[in-house]
Amino acid sequence: MVVGGGIAGMQASLDLAEQGFRVYLVEQKSAIGGHMAQLDKTFPTNDCAMCTISPRLVDVGRHLNIELMTMSEVVGLSGSPGDFSVRVRRKPRYVDATKCVGCGDCATACPIVRPAEFEEKLSTRRAAFRLYPQATPVTFAIEKLGKAPCRDACPTGQRAQGYVALVREGRYAEALRVITEDNPFPGICGRICNHRCEIACNRGLVDEPLNIHGIKRFVADWAYSQPRVPPARIPHSQAERVAVIGGGPCGLTAARDLAMQGFPVTVFEALPVAGGMLRVGVPEYRLPAAIVDREVQDIIDLGIDLRLNTRVDDLDGLFEQGYSAVLISVGAHEGKKLRIPGADLPGVLVNTSFLRDVRLDAAANLTGHRVFVIGGGNVAIDCARTAVRLGAAHVTMACLESRETMPAHAYEVAEAEAEGVEVIPSRTFLRILGNGQVAGVECQRVTRFQFDGEGQLVLETEPGSEHVVECDTVIFSIGQRAGLAFIPPDTGVGVTRQGTIAVNPNTFAATRPGVFAAGDATTGTAFVVEAVAAGHRAAKSIHRFLRGDELEPRFAPDLPVVRLESDDARGRVARGEASAAARTAMPQVPLERRRGTFMEVEAGYGEAEAKREAERCLQCGICSECLSCVAACQANAIDHDQVEREEEIRVGAVVLAPGYEVFDAERAQEFGFGRNRNVVNALQFERLLSASGPTQGRVVRPGDQQPAKKIAFLQCVGSRDQAHDYCSAVCCMYASKQAIMAKEHDAETQATIFLMDMRAFSKGYEEYYQRAQSRYGVRFVRTRISAVREEPGTQNLKMQYWDPEQARAVEETFDLVVLSVGMETSSEVRALAGRLGVELDQFGFCHTEYFSPLESSRPGVFVAGPFSGPKDIPETVVQASGAAALAGQLLAPARGVLARTREYPPEREVGGQAPRIGVFVCHCGSNIAGYLDVEAVTRCAEGLPGVVHAERNLYTCSQDSVAAIIKRIGEHDLNRVVVASCTPRTHEPLFQDALRQAGLNPFLFEMANIRNQCSWVHSSDREMATAKAQRVVRMSVARAGVLEPLVRTGVAVEHGALVVGGGPAGMSAALVLAEQGFAVHLVERENALGGNLRNLRFLADGSAPQELLRDLVEQVEAQPGIVRHMRAEVV
Repeated sequence: MVVGGGIAGMQASLDLAEQGFRVYLVEQKSAIGGHMAQLDKTFPTNDCAMCTISPRLVDVGRHLNIELMTMSEVVGLSGSPGDFSVRVRRKPRYVDATKCVGCGDCATACPIVRPAEFEEKLSTRRAAFRLYPQATPVTFAIEKLGKAPCRDACPTGQRAQGYVALVREGRYAEALRVITEDNPFPGICGRICNHRCEIACNRGLVDEPLNIHGIKRFVADWAYSQPRVPPARIPHSQAERVAVIGGGPCGLTAARDLAMQGFPVTVFEALPVAGGMLRVGVPEYRLPAAIVDREVQDIIDLGIDLRLNTRVDDLDGLFEQGYSAVLISVGAHEGKKLRIPGADLPGVLVNTSFLRDVRLDAAANLTGHRVFVIGGGNVAIDCARTAVRLGAAHVTMACLESRETMPAHAYEVAEAEAEGVEVIPSRTFLRILGNGQVAGVECQRVTRFQFDGEGQLVLETEPGSEHVVECDTVIFSIGQRAGLAFIPPDTGVGVTRQGTIAVNPNTFAATRPGVFAAGDATTGTAFVVEAVAAGHRAAKSIHRFLRGDELEPRFAPDLPVVRLESDDARGRVARGEASAAARTAMPQVPLERRRGTFMEVEAGYGEAEAKREAERCLQCGICSECLSCVAACQANAIDHDQVEREEEIRVGAVVLAPGYEVFDAERAQEFGFGRNRNVVNALQFERLLSASGPTQGRVVRPGDQQPAKKIAFLQCVGSRDQAHDYCSAVCCMYASKQAIMAKEHDAETQATIFLMDMRAFSKGYEEYYQRAQSRYGVRFVRTRISAVREEPGTQNLKMQYWDPEQARAVEETFDLVVLSVGMETSSEVRALAGRLGVELDQFGFCHTEYFSPLESSRPGVFVAGPFSGPKDIPETVVQASGAAALAGQLLAPARGVLARTREYPPEREVGGQAPRIGVFVCHCGSNIAGYLDVEAVTRCAEGLPGVVHAERNLYTCSQDSVAAIIKRIGEHDLNRVVVASCTPRTHEPLFQDALRQAGLNPFLFEMANIRNQCSWVHSSDREMATAKAQRVVRMSVARAGVLEPLVRTGVAVEHGALVVGGGPAGMSAALVLAEQGFAVHLVERENALGGNLRNLRFLADGSAPQELLRDLVEQVEAQPGIVRHMRAEVV
């Protein structure tokens, strides 16, 4: 097993796989490549880093004996060398790697914007992402931290972060989709939901919670302002009929879910309108009837049979009519009164009846009345504010609770008071006074109250505090209950002591088979969102019941809830990940316009206000699970149900190559990194230099995007200081390279490197340093910079330093400052070492013995690359091959045992045959088809000389399309193949392998790059792109017609090695090879082994080089597989 997918891990994996070993390559990120993939060039040759690493990326990704395990980490290691057991934690990618073709449609659809780590946060990416364009594997990944607290708090699991993100991007139709997938009542819940999501919102740690329900309402209002398009009727694909008793939010939700699964559903509603308490229990000024009617109609139009004015009095009769299941979802339409004297006087009303009469245009005449509302909840507030609108002279609202503990929302109480309602808390009610008509209510002050274990109220009152509140009308609003008179005891449906239907809380199944109950009928009065949630769950249970499945649901593992700390929440705002703006106020109708009218009080957000509020979202869970990626992915590769899992893998050896992280320059506060945007670290500068970077290779200042003409490089940031008593080995050279590259980009650039001394110690390094000065004019100043200050207004950067040439202090201004940061071991890698039992040194790097630099403290665990200490790329690659050799030496007896080889059919002879060409044109999702006419290109190909078959594929590189190509070769006797899709650099080996599987020579293949050369170049001109694609395909077909098979010739290999040089390196190599069973010839021109080691007596750390020499010589002389050729030279 190789841990770490950087250049060291890739090199070690390839070496071992080529030696015949099965290799597991474990990488924590979503793709391999490490830091080298981020570099623009490598020193001292100035070769393109990506050009150097890309072949290895492809080779690793396609090697039959390398199993790539990205987004994985090693969590445990047990056993001994040759027989280790490794526990690997594999994090979910949420994308099926066997289906993903890397088209990027998911990223295009994703609304979540994230800092791009690969670009060192100089640009952004989406939560659905590929680490970098050339990444291996090409499979995209979805970054998901967990479940957003807003979703966790919502009974329906509403994916609020998803629709908020879509609103921020102006994608309102998609936002509506996200809402209605969880909740079919966006306009209703956008107005009257108790929005627990906002209570849980992490934004409250910064200032105020996000107005989530206000954003939801905006989406609904936007949708309903468009011409209505009725939803498509769902055909009845199931035979079983379902009856739903009650047309409120619970029953309608369940009916919708069941109808969408193909069940015929009938909803029985006793009232003349559907919607339940939403329609007759919530005042118009809070919830307009038009909104309820619209959302009910959207459900009914799915094909549901709604029967209004139809009261169900006989449960048995429903089953006799042929219904296979019944859901009881009646709402709490029966109000309650206190059992006190006078409760039955004329003028005493009950909340539910009072509000229902108002909604059905049969309101009581309260003009000039003094109205007394008993109750402290939101329904009591509704009654009081409705009385105001009906012309009451004065409205008083009194309740048992104190002002602080009133169950009504505080903002509702404030709104009522603003409209003139008098609120009297902490009261109990002794009797209602009157003689044939209400005249007042006798009250008493309450000092304390509680409910005992039996649910009975226990009151403590203030003696002598009795008083009378004069009034003409009393409205009781102390609660509601569901009317269950239609369920007599002999129906077999149990009822609880609380007057609710007894059900299994997991399944909503009642005591009678086939009967289910949900909503207020089982819980008592609840909020609308709880009714919706119950409807969803009840529908799932009914579906399982009708399918004959186990009723108890299977509970899948859930994601952790992302509860941010205050500092983290504030940090997201400070970093610009969310707007710093305060909560956007909801526009309201002025107070003076409310009395006497039921016009809606809250006017709702406009588009600008909704977007501004959406920008405040902290995106707690990162992925919002809006499922836009699911809709966009035509390959059906998105899988949000993936979960983290652990695997146990048996291996013989482990190579640790987890790499390094750069020093966090924010810890060096004197340089202003993180405060001053034009101070960047070296990796950020690499991305600025790179043509594939965030600025396409333009060296500009991040602060204002202006060209950086004068650049300072500060050396030894995070190296050679009190906390890092070591040299990071590469900083001097990469700063020289970056200065040279900056000059290559713009010859007028002035580059200055501030350093203590130059450490150009490796091959070609000194000459490179000299060339930077003489040829490119890079200035090297030997001094240590103590601080960097930003110049107000210009964002230029000032530094004072001692100039040794001028022998005086100098102040100089620069456009850009680059911090040459050193290498460190990350906290994750330190933790990994602890789990594996591998010792670290005082600086956090892997501890190795001086003469065994590739062996960790644990036998069988080898090390390569910067994990054992800072080093450059060439030394890293050498170490990787060395560690692979040691692992191969340990496991030599098992070579080839687990290795796999691909078997191909015999190659067909096509010599002398006329060309029979098959052309396969790729849509590449929308990457090609979105910009040119794929069908026209295919028709063009059909008429070209030699073409006998042409077809279009959604993704030609997908597994099913490759299998289809192999099949078509046989069906049409094809002897040449042309694929018109993307670049052959990444995809040609895939299609050549398909030809081999079909029995064709792989060189009878031609690829037309119509994506890069046509759809991308001419993305704004579909006609031009199509015409050019046709020409490109015509050229490719013409070339394919003259292709001839190429034959690979086998060469006999002598399984032996010649090692030239008998020094410590030569002897070590000879020993490793010989102990793997290979014959070795060791050539040394002197008469003794050891080379220059023979002249080395002492080392600074006290190690004994002569002991090493004696040990190596003894091992070589004792190894029978090594033939020594002394006093000899290779000629």
